[in-house]
Amino acid sequence: MPEDVAISPSSDFDYVEAPDEAPFEEADSPAMEYDRELAHHYSDKQLKFLEACSEKPSSKCGNEVFKNMLNETMPITEECCRDILKMGKDCHLGLVKLIFATYEYKNIASKSIPKSKQAWNECVRRVGSKIGAPVSFEQ
Repeated sequence: MPEDVAISPSSDFDYVEAPDEAPFEEADSPAMEYDRELAHHYSDKQLKFLEACSEKPSSKCGNEVFKNMLNETMPITEECCRDILKMGKDCHLGLVKLIFATYEYKNIASKSIPKSKQAWNECVRRVGSKIGAPVSFEQ
């Protein structure tokens, strides 16, 4: 290869659009459009509430609880049971409903939302009396 041929642009390389070339715009995927539309079904107050809820569990426990809702055999540790119970029933169910309304998870919501209630009730049974006996979900 000749020495005067650059393999990649130098730092002083300027890209020039052709006059008939439209500026590049990233197209939204159907999933992004679906989830954006989903957010419009919530008021600002509800979204702020759910945002505050999402900051309550540790990321370790949030992941553990989420995996439990997807997998019957994934147990929730006592530490994470305390975490979600301290978060509160409304926060827990609100986040679960939001997550399982998204494009990626909507097809498993009918199984995962009841599983999240079972997980909550199991945590109430195991550690509820140690932290003030939160209320169970009705089955």
